[in-house]
Amino acid sequence: MKQRTIILGLLFVSVVLMVSLFTYFKQFKKAKDVHYHAGFQVYADGKLQDFSDAKFMHIMPCGEGEHKEDENLEKAHLHDGVGDVVHVHRENVFWRDLFKNLNFKIDQSKPLESYVNGKKVEDILDYPIKSYDSVVIFIGKSDKNLLKNAVTKEKIVEVEKKSEGC
Repeated sequence: MKQRTIILGLLFVSVVLMVSLFTYFKQFKKAKDVHYHAGFQVYADGKLQDFSDAKFMHIMPCGEGEHKEDENLEKAHLHDGVGDVVHVHRENVFWRDLFKNLNFKIDQSKPLESYVNGKKVEDILDYPIKSYDSVVIFIGKSDKNLLKNAVTKEKIVEVEKKSEGC
């Protein structure tokens, strides 16, 4: 009887452990499976902001060396000196997340006008980053003629093919 209780206890612990591990790896895999790109441009008083500098780049390859403190960085970041195509690796990521990671503060005391795929949107910082979207943000002075220079889907696809980081 005592031996049977021990065996049942070990079996129970094994099942709980297996379910826990399965749940953990399922969540881990789900987070890893998210990977898409979008294009963006920011104009401050008519001047295009350049995010291609090394200080804006995520150096580690996507998914490697992740730590809790880097969780937000894994949401949205830039790679390979390309300053107008964002890499997204989590669900429910917003443009606010990217600009936080770039340490780029959008001066909200100035007029802010934003376009997604050529259509005007409100509250761009709370707008989700979606695959192949092209976003243009005007801070201060806006010039709708600059929308013709927006990042194209073809450019995003080209960056995907060449991407060293992810």
